[in-house]
Amino acid sequence: MVTKALDRSVLSYIHHQIIILDQDMDSATAVKRMHEVNAETIIVKNKNDEHIGIITDSDILDKIVMRGEDSDTISIKTIMSSPIITISAKASVRQALELMRLNAIKRVPITDNIHILGIVTQEGLANTIRTSVLEQTFRPYRIVMREHYKPIMSNLGFILQFAGFLFIGPAVLAALMEEPNSAVGIFLCIVCMSITGFVLNSYGERMPMNLKQASLLMVSSFVLLSFFGSIPYVYVNPFASEDFHILFINSFFESASGFTTTGLSFISFPEELPKSFDLYRSYTQYIGGLSFVYLIVAFFYPERKLMHIRGLIGGGNLKVRQLILTISVIFTAYAIGLTFLLYLSGQIDILFSLTLVFSTVTGGGFVPSSTALDSENTLALTTLVIGMVISALPFVFHYAVFSKKVHTTRVRPELILYAGIITIGVIVFYFILYNPSVQEDLMASVFHVISAATNSGFQFISISQLSFESKLVLMIVMLIGGTAFSTAGGIKVGRILHIIQKLLGKNFTSDSSGGSISAVASPYNKKYIITTESKPLNSKEEKIMNETLYVIFLFIGVSLITGTIISYMDKKNFLDSLFDSVSALTTTGLSTGITSVYMDPISKIVLIINMIVGRFEIITIIYLFLNISKKLHLLH
Repeated sequence: MVTKALDRSVLSYIHHQIIILDQDMDSATAVKRMHEVNAETIIVKNKNDEHIGIITDSDILDKIVMRGEDSDTISIKTIMSSPIITISAKASVRQALELMRLNAIKRVPITDNIHILGIVTQEGLANTIRTSVLEQTFRPYRIVMREHYKPIMSNLGFILQFAGFLFIGPAVLAALMEEPNSAVGIFLCIVCMSITGFVLNSYGERMPMNLKQASLLMVSSFVLLSFFGSIPYVYVNPFASEDFHILFINSFFESASGFTTTGLSFISFPEELPKSFDLYRSYTQYIGGLSFVYLIVAFFYPERKLMHIRGLIGGGNLKVRQLILTISVIFTAYAIGLTFLLYLSGQIDILFSLTLVFSTVTGGGFVPSSTALDSENTLALTTLVIGMVISALPFVFHYAVFSKKVHTTRVRPELILYAGIITIGVIVFYFILYNPSVQEDLMASVFHVISAATNSGFQFISISQLSFESKLVLMIVMLIGGTAFSTAGGIKVGRILHIIQKLLGKNFTSDSSGGSISAVASPYNKKYIITTESKPLNSKEEKIMNETLYVIFLFIGVSLITGTIISYMDKKNFLDSLFDSVSALTTTGLSTGITSVYMDPISKIVLIINMIVGRFEIITIIYLFLNISKKLHLLH
C-alpha cells in the first residue's frame, strides 16, 4: 500500500499556496502580499521572468526577524534560497521525496519546464501517504459497514422511531388519568427511542437486507426495545428496589418479558400499579407479539425483496398487505370482541379488560390484577381460552376466515395435529392431576393445558404443588408450542408434523395441487408442502428436516443447561427450575414460583436470554453468531 502511494504522480498532491514576486520587491511588501493570498512560499523571479530563488517562512524568520533587520529596506533577492530546485510534473512522489532528501530541503516547486504549476512539501507528502495507507487499511471495513451494517442501522432506527410513536397513546392516557409516574416514565421511553432511532437513521443507509441482516435486525430490535422499554419500570419502580443495578435488571426482565410475549413477572400485586402502567405492560406484548414494528419496514421495499423479513416476522404465506390487514384490523376486532365478553363476565373495568385481552391475543400472560383470573368465573375463563387459541393459530388462518380469499387446506394437517396435542394433553393432565391441595376440575385442566400449549402463561393454580407427571405434561406441551407463523413460541407444531410425516414414510414435495403446507420459519425456506407420495428427499427437504432436529435438540439442551444454572444459583429444586427455564425459552410465562424478585441476578439474566432467544426459535441466533449455516451446508 505504501509502494502504491509512492509511485503516484506528484500532481496528485500539488497545492497552489505560492506567490511569484519580483526580486527587487522589499521584504515587508512581499510578506504583506504573501499573507493577502494566504501563500506559504514565495517564488522569486528576475526581470526576464526566470525563476531564480525561493523564500519560505523560515527564511524570513532567520534572515530578518532574528537579526533585527529593517524589512522595508531589504529586497527579497537578498534573503532567497538560490538556485531554485524544481521537479518535473511527470515525476513520482518517490522521486520528489528523494530529491528533497539529497538537497536537504522540505519543499519542491513543480514545473512543466516553462511555468511553476505549484508546490509539494515533505510534510504534505508524508501526511497524504499516511492517509492513503489508512484508507487502504480501513477500506474493507468501510465496505463491510456500508454493505452489512448500515442497512440494519437504518431499519433499526426507523423501528425505534415507529415504536416510540406507537407508545404515545399509553403515555397520553397516563397523563389524562393523572398518573404522573407512569406518564413520565413512558414519555422518557418515547424520547430515548426517538433520539436513538434518529441517530441510527443518520448513520444508516436504507436498502434491502438479506436473511442474516434481517435476523440481526430482529434480535437487536428486541434487545433495544426491551432496554428502552425498561425505562418506565425503572421510573415507577414497582419492585421497591433500592439498588439501582438490581432495579435495572428487574426492569429489563419485565420489559423483555413483555416484548417477547413471555409474561413471566416479578410483580406480585399488579392491581397496585397505576392502571395506565398495566396497559403499558400489555401493550408491549401487543407490539412485540404482533410484530407491528417490523411491518413498517414493508413500506421501504417492493414485495419481491421482503421474503426474508416476512418469513422472520411470522407472515407465512400472506403477502405484506394481507399480513398488515390481519394484524391491524382482524386482531383489533378480536380485541374488541373479547373485551366485550370479559365485560359480560363481570369484569366491568374496561381498561383492565382491554389490558387482559392484549396479553391474551398475543399469548402473553401478563395479568393486570392478581384477582382477574377467577377459577369459578366460567365465562371469563372461556373468553381467555378463546383468546389464547387465537394467538396460537397461524396468521394465514385468520386472514382466510375473514377474507375468504385464502384457502385453509394447506394448514389443516397442522391444525388437526395441534388440536390432537391439546386434547391428549388435557386428558392426561386431568387424570394425573390428583393432589389434595389442587382443585380437581376439568376447566382447570383445559385452561392450563391450553395456556401451556399456546405459550400464553395464564394460571390460577399453584403449579409448584402439582405432581411430577403434571409438570412434565405442561413442559412437553410448552416445548411443542403453537403453530408456525403465529404469536406462539416453542418448537412449533409444524416441525413435529415434519417428523411424524418422516416416520410414516411420507415425504415433502413442491406439489401445490393437493398437498398441505406446514410453514416453518427457517434460514433456508419458508414453505414446504406435504404429500403422501413416496419420493426421495431432495436437498431442500433434507435441510428442513435437519433444521427441525437442530431446533428440537437445542430447545431441550438449552432448557436443561439453563435449568441447571438456575437450580444451582438459587438452590432450588431442579424440576421446578427446569420448568421455569422451559417457560422462558418457549415464551410461555407459567411459573412454579421460582421466578421472583428475590432470584439471583445471574438467574434473572439467564431467563432474559432464554426469553429473547426463544422468541426466534433459537436457530436464528445460532445462524447469526455461530455461522451454523455453513456447517449445515457441509452436512448436506
